[in-house]
Amino acid sequence: MVRAAESGAPGWPGADGSGVELEYDTALMRRVAEELERQLGPLKGPAHAEGYTTGSLESVQSNGGLTERELGSWPAASAFTRSVGMVPDPGGIVSLEQGNAALRYVYRLFVTRYEEAVQAIRANADEYDRANPTQG
Repeated sequence: MVRAAESGAPGWPGADGSGVELEYDTALMRRVAEELERQLGPLKGPAHAEGYTTGSLESVQSNGGLTERELGSWPAASAFTRSVGMVPDPGGIVSLEQGNAALRYVYRLFVTRYEEAVQAIRANADEYDRANPTQG
């Protein structure tokens, strides 16, 4: 464990010599990133395993249709079908697409953001190591 104030690196509280005590452990940060990445594995796996859908992104994309065919056409089912079929457009407009486009979109976004979080933890550990190369 190293105190960032000792490193003299500018740019964030505790590392700029302001006297704020900031402790970090880059080895622990990397272990957390590794564990998160291990947990991400099934989300990036195949759509099917032993005859079952897996809950992976590929599985949701190919098997996650929630249309009136699967849910029925009674009023509440139709409303649900419409809501999971709405996808945010980059321009801020919501569009209605076939099946469960919104669910697929959000699931894909979740996996993407999860991967970005793992990368950010590693990048932060690298930054701390650059600020204080004596930490092991």
